[in-house]
Amino acid sequence: AAQVAFGALWSGAFALGEQWLGAIPVRWSWWLGAALLYVAIFPAVIAFRCWGEGVRLAGPAIGAFFVNLTPLFTALLSSAFLGEAPHAYHAAAFALIVAGIVVSARRG
Repeated sequence: AAQVAFGALWSGAFALGEQWLGAIPVRWSWWLGAALLYVAIFPAVIAFRCWGEGVRLAGPAIGAFFVNLTPLFTALLSSAFLGEAPHAYHAAAFALIVAGIVVSARRG
């Protein structure tokens, strides 16, 4: 709840700043309201609940490996849903993430 409140506070502040600077005006519609509601409920609440349950079931050591994959999944999902083309730095980041996981697994 604290993360959601903190994120909403800063996001709201930046949105007001953009409006004040004359950025693209918000065109309110029921689609935009539904999208905001979706973002507020699923990623902010349900995803954290599922993550907590997964860490509880698998243990924090296994969960620590998967939290490092968040940037990779973000890049893959942005490519799949937003049509953003992957770049060479995505491949480099993926290689570094996997190398970090391998090194961490060898130490334990």
